[in-house]
Amino acid sequence: MRKYCRYVLIMITLIGVIMTLGIGTAQAAKKKSLIKLPAANKATFMIMPELPKDNIGGKQLGYFNLHVKPNQTKTVRIKVYNPTEHTINIYGQTKDASTNDNASVDYLGSHPVDKKLLKQPGSQLVTVPKKTSLPAGATKRIVIKIKTNDSFKGTKATAINLSANQFNQTSAVKNAYRYAIGLILNGQSVKKNDYRYLQSPSIKTRFTKAEKAAISIKLNNPDPMYLEKAKIKVKLQNQKWQFIQYTTTVKNGKIAPNTSFYVDLLLGGKRLVPGTYSMTLTTQNNQYAKTLHKDVLITASQAKYINSLNAAYLRNRNWILGGVAITLVIIGGIFFRVHRVRKRKRDLHAKNGK
Repeated sequence: MRKYCRYVLIMITLIGVIMTLGIGTAQAAKKKSLIKLPAANKATFMIMPELPKDNIGGKQLGYFNLHVKPNQTKTVRIKVYNPTEHTINIYGQTKDASTNDNASVDYLGSHPVDKKLLKQPGSQLVTVPKKTSLPAGATKRIVIKIKTNDSFKGTKATAINLSANQFNQTSAVKNAYRYAIGLILNGQSVKKNDYRYLQSPSIKTRFTKAEKAAISIKLNNPDPMYLEKAKIKVKLQNQKWQFIQYTTTVKNGKIAPNTSFYVDLLLGGKRLVPGTYSMTLTTQNNQYAKTLHKDVLITASQAKYINSLNAAYLRNRNWILGGVAITLVIIGGIFFRVHRVRKRKRDLHAKNGK
């Protein structure tokens, strides 16, 4: 009987090993087949900017960075290739570069242009075909025309956005595929005497896209020039309670010309205290270093709103209140015990005295 059981166990083990090997082989074959899928089924179209010889930064830069003069006309080209088995339509747009919160540049047109800062957008100087039909396996050149006006100066940052629909094997539309190719137009450099420097027109309290409570400082770059390798430090010091302050630092930021954005002072688990604050804004970049001092106000309603919804602060507050309550209970217990000991001693002395 024992011998029979032993054989049964051996057979079960062998079957398990064979099944495991079979599953492992099937998974390996599946992975191998996925790896062998042609890239043409994944990418709708491919691009290659044909950078001119005088491209600032050279041809290895990957985007157009051009010298231009007032009232000048230029033409550049982007080569596009269709690796699929379908005719596709490539749609072209020109977008003005903007600055994301906390200082990084966006070329996809995610933010609206501030017309007070950018009165003459670079996108108005650039013409790209709205639609280009590209047959299967074909290569074409999309021609972009640039014409500056007589008031052009400084730098205008734009991007050529090319997009097309992506197809699956049944030719049904799956999703959009988009490229953003930078097109930077550089006119005569802004003189140092004409710098307007980074400005801070306002602040607000809010929850960021990541749902984090913050004091957000609005910053404007009113100059038609990139601010690169930017270090921005903001400090808010409560004028009544000197120990209350909020600070943040942005390192190696990049700010597009004539754009606005916010720098967030994340509160974390701190309570936001209303009152008047002294703000110190220090900026250092590839163009200049500047320090700005300003008084700002955080109202009681702003503070109440943020504090009531700031989960990190509420969690800390509850821990603190809980800790205080426990401490009070312990102290109360100690006093009660001491009181009882003293009462017993008094009663004992009174009894012995009799």
